[in-house]
Amino acid sequence: MRSTVSKTSSSWCDMGNPVDKASIEASLGLAAARLNGKGLLKPGDTLSQRIPEENAFVTVTIRAGQDVPDLFAWASLSGTPQGLHHRIYAARPDVGSIAAGSFTWMSALRRLDMSLPPVFDEQVRHLGVEGKRIGMRSTDDLQASLFANGANAYCLDDLSLCFGMGLERLLLNIEILEKCAECFVLAQAAARRVKTIPWLIRFIANGRLVKDRKDAAARHLRGERSIMKAGY
Repeated sequence: MRSTVSKTSSSWCDMGNPVDKASIEASLGLAAARLNGKGLLKPGDTLSQRIPEENAFVTVTIRAGQDVPDLFAWASLSGTPQGLHHRIYAARPDVGSIAAGSFTWMSALRRLDMSLPPVFDEQVRHLGVEGKRIGMRSTDDLQASLFANGANAYCLDDLSLCFGMGLERLLLNIEILEKCAECFVLAQAAARRVKTIPWLIRFIANGRLVKDRKDAAARHLRGERSIMKAGY
């Protein structure tokens, strides 16, 4: 796998025309700073973005004492998948951005050893039918089938994952995920019964997500960025 680490504005190209590397890194760095500032990502957590026009992805790590991170790792998506982010992008062509780390409320679910059930319609619309609990570590041999349900949230033994069809969608998804997980965990702590949303609403909401996933995957495979859909 070809990879580079950059703190400069030079262009990086694996196939076709070069992209504006500086602009991509600036956007990703600001996104990381936003998530860190809200406490959604913490030092050591990682954020990445697929660059389909280059068949590549770029990753940044949140660092303590640094508002906007400026060290980026670029890697080609060609060849055998190496590393967690690469394996996810290879398994899920619809995914355009990934956040991986110790999310506060999803981490609480991990300690409860529970998946996040479908408790809100917005959750199902953008994250899938459940935030699936997977009893494996990120360093284990995670098979593509583990992510085949098309969800955008997972809880591993050592970290949590949130996906988006693009960076902007991911920023919204991780906020939805943590708010839903917080509500569910607090209800569990209060020994309250939690009702899931009706199956018809789940069917409609998840159907829209499936449609968006198919469109995003098709665009990424054509070397294009996905388009975030407006509205619900």
